[in-house]
Amino acid sequence: MKSQALKNKKEFFISPSSPFHFDGTFHKPSHYPDKLSDWESEKYWQTIRIGKRLFGLKIENKGEAQKPKIKVSVFHDNKISDSELEKIKQEIIWRFDLNADLKEFNKLAKSDKRFYPIFKKWLGMRNSSAHNLYELLIIAVLLQNATVRRTVQMTNTLLDNFGTKMKFDGKDIFSIWLPEKLNNVSEQNLRDLKIGYRAKFIRRLSKDFAEGKIDELKLRTLDQESAKKELMRLYGVGPETARILLFEVCHQYNTFDHVAPWQQKIYSRLFYEKPLVSVNKIRDDIKKQYSEYSMLAVHYIWEDIFWKRKNEKIDWLEKEIRL
Repeated sequence: MKSQALKNKKEFFISPSSPFHFDGTFHKPSHYPDKLSDWESEKYWQTIRIGKRLFGLKIENKGEAQKPKIKVSVFHDNKISDSELEKIKQEIIWRFDLNADLKEFNKLAKSDKRFYPIFKKWLGMRNSSAHNLYELLIIAVLLQNATVRRTVQMTNTLLDNFGTKMKFDGKDIFSIWLPEKLNNVSEQNLRDLKIGYRAKFIRRLSKDFAEGKIDELKLRTLDQESAKKELMRLYGVGPETARILLFEVCHQYNTFDHVAPWQQKIYSRLFYEKPLVSVNKIRDDIKKQYSEYSMLAVHYIWEDIFWKRKNEKIDWLEKEIRL
């Protein structure tokens, strides 16, 4: 593991589209705990890679829901160019969906008597992804067929071996490695770190990205079917992973087409207050009510229960997530 201190700082501001919910956008309690970011109310830290260069980010809320404004502090070593700053700004805007137009979704939300209190509470929250496509896929592989606790262990082991620890603003925040860093790492070397069959997936995915098999910036501009085909060219990416990535990476809100068994149990409780409701009913009911915003609606309700979990014990939820 490399360690790097970033002592220089540049600042700029971004005005997200209105309304905007800072904490709901920058902190997702449903995500498993990792060393890749830090959050406290109204403040958020992470690293970001532009090209091969790493930067530290501190993002702070400086506005209000109806007059949003965020301050971004970029921590760096040596000099930073205006073009690098602009790329960082545009990446933050894209990854956190800061220019989203949610007017139609907010109108739909008002017509949902049961869940409107949740939508109102999180008004202006965005579906956001702190990471680039490669980093997200590494996280997705580590989540496969594992308890949350096991995923955390595997993530930390890989970060300790291949990641970079960035020291800035009094924080130690890790960054996932460049794909080419694993060029000379064998599958057996990875298996020795006790990540099991995932070693093969991580090795092959890293090779795909090191060889430039996909252009993330181009992917963001494609229609849904074309984007899905591009994603499925990557090793180990099937329809379900592609669907998740269309929501996470491309901010396509209508991708609620599949429900995993463990999600089915949580959705059944959230939407019907029953232990188990059929996948078809869950999917069809949500799509009928929210149409092109189906996945975004689910995201609001899903995150809300995990925010509640921060302050109270929810027995049925603990049984499902097993952290």
